[in-house]
Amino acid sequence: MAAPALGRVEARRMDLGRALKWWPLLLIGVWVVIIALPGLIAPQNPLTLNLGNTLAPPSGSNFFGTDEAGRDLWSRCVWGVRYSLGISIVIVVSAAVIGTLIGGLAGLLRGPIDTLLMRTTDVFLAFPYLILAIAIASAVGPGLTTVVVALTAVWWPGYARMVRGQVLALKELAFVEGARAAGTSTPMILIRHLLPHLLPQLSARVSMDVGYAVLALTGLSFLGLGAQPPTPELGAIIADARSHLLVAWWYTTLPGLFVLAAVLSAMVVNDWLEGRNKGELSR
Repeated sequence: MAAPALGRVEARRMDLGRALKWWPLLLIGVWVVIIALPGLIAPQNPLTLNLGNTLAPPSGSNFFGTDEAGRDLWSRCVWGVRYSLGISIVIVVSAAVIGTLIGGLAGLLRGPIDTLLMRTTDVFLAFPYLILAIAIASAVGPGLTTVVVALTAVWWPGYARMVRGQVLALKELAFVEGARAAGTSTPMILIRHLLPHLLPQLSARVSMDVGYAVLALTGLSFLGLGAQPPTPELGAIIADARSHLLVAWWYTTLPGLFVLAAVLSAMVVNDWLEGRNKGELSR
């Protein structure tokens, strides 16, 4: 009797292990819900002032406390995720698309076009990305749109370099030569034949870069170059909380925990995607 019982326990453990392999998808789903439906999770208006309840500590009615204007900090943090994480995803995906097109065309066309595109890429890569983003944002003027443009401009060169290297390794393979012989245009070769082979590496890099983009976006907002008051963006919230650090610990700590959670989630998803890519390659 013991052997069948042990077999059932082992089977349940294996089923649980298989289920846990997919838990990063649940993590992604949680963040998607927060970004898409913040009002469902934080019903209070993040912009509503309550000057009679300023810097209130966490309580039943405001379980993240309130800020210096009496606004509910939980609502502001949840809506802040839509700005900080949602915009970071837009930045990284936009940079990945631009970099893939530039790197793919450079690798396929070679010659003068490759030289021109890669030298342009090298100009952007020559500067530390955050310093270049600060310079662009400072020159154009503060605002979320400015930060999106600035961070996209400094993020695409890394994708261009990576994709070009992958394309150079793939372009001599038989299926690419066959597509050329069939008269397929260069953009269609990149999109239809090469992109499916690039997606595993691109998806893993995008997941990691989203975490870096969250840090960069909140950092620029903290410096006053990104979201402007009263927009509930996490970096701007932390910047407003600086002067109240000693009297309202929750004001800086809790938004910071949201930033930490977003970055750690990006790292978890990146590890999961890389593990799946390695598993597929080993088959």
